[in-house]
Amino acid sequence: MNPLTKNQAQSLHESFEIINLDKVKFAELIFAFLKFNHPKYENIFTVFKVDDVRTFMGSAREVVTACSHDFLFPKAIRNFGSECLKICGRPEDILHLEKAWIFGMAEWLGPWHTPEIEETWKEVFNITYLSLSETLQWN
Repeated sequence: MNPLTKNQAQSLHESFEIINLDKVKFAELIFAFLKFNHPKYENIFTVFKVDDVRTFMGSAREVVTACSHDFLFPKAIRNFGSECLKICGRPEDILHLEKAWIFGMAEWLGPWHTPEIEETWKEVFNITYLSLSETLQWN
């Protein structure tokens, strides 16, 4: 099941279209935010390589492309969650990544950043967190 509305799906598509122009640079912005705002991530640039970043951003793209398809969305969220865990380590720390993503989007999108886009990405991170928590609870 996909809890996102048609307008939220549109917000994801519009924002990621701009992010995807240079997704590695966008990820660097996110990682810089994490590094300078949370001591846990002080070595993030030595731990994560470009291929890791591409995989993470690819999983975000998968969420965007799957958000209009009820049957694809849960798998995309699980994949995105797995990539988030590689960065965060624990589901509870996805909040750090969400804040970094929101910061990065505001910087990256500039005048195209809207409250609707921000709220939609917060919802994606919330769904991801809930999915991870549910999965870990079953294990």
